[in-house]
Amino acid sequence: MTRALIAGIFIGISCSLIGVFIVLRRMAFFSDAIAHSSLAGVAISLLLGANTIAIALLFSVTIALGIGYINKKTPLSIDTVIGIFFSGAMALAVIIISFISGYQPDLISYLFGNILAITGSDLILAVSIGIFTTAIILALRKPYLFLTLDRDGARLAGMKTTILDYMFLALLALVVVASIRIVGVILVSALIIIPPATAKNVSKNFTQMVYLSMVFGVASVFGGLVLSYYINSPSGAVIVLFSLAIFVTATIAKTITLLAKKRRA
Repeated sequence: MTRALIAGIFIGISCSLIGVFIVLRRMAFFSDAIAHSSLAGVAISLLLGANTIAIALLFSVTIALGIGYINKKTPLSIDTVIGIFFSGAMALAVIIISFISGYQPDLISYLFGNILAITGSDLILAVSIGIFTTAIILALRKPYLFLTLDRDGARLAGMKTTILDYMFLALLALVVVASIRIVGVILVSALIIIPPATAKNVSKNFTQMVYLSMVFGVASVFGGLVLSYYINSPSGAVIVLFSLAIFVTATIAKTITLLAKKRRA
């Protein structure tokens, strides 16, 4: 439980922070595609008996950069490119899994997450990636915000937009792979999207959105983990549902506040 709480805090922060730009850029489908594509990397590692995280990370970064490259070099829309890579990676994962004989508990844990089963090495990875991605995103939050709101203006201002884009995609792949052990391939995109969406709903400016997103992300992981322990349910699913409960509560509270202001006016 101690390892789970520490890893959950760092992953909650990094997922929520990078999720701010995912939400602002309307790239929710992209994060979902990277998460599901990582399953092919997990399947390859299980078939070869190699390090799961290393292979999944290599595969996810390759897919993320591939999507970015094809999107920039072809007239295809980003949704189309994501759909091509998403379906291809999932098909590859299904084929590889069919060659793996016997019951694979590791595969199930990566699909649905099992934060209570993380090892010391998993904890070190989660903390390292959490610190690394958080530091970079916070350091580059202003350039990324400029790029998000006005891409043409950022290019005219001399910003290296292509490098920043590829760096962002690689960071997203890092966060996804670090998170699949906690909430699983199927649910990781929810942890990236829901806390920032909640923060956007209640914040007054970008700075508030960034910090509230991290608060909601950590609260989701911490609250969901404790609740899953007491109700004896899968931690990944409970974390996501706890995050959703925060979103619904915050949305209702914001609606009530706005209605009260209108009545006073």
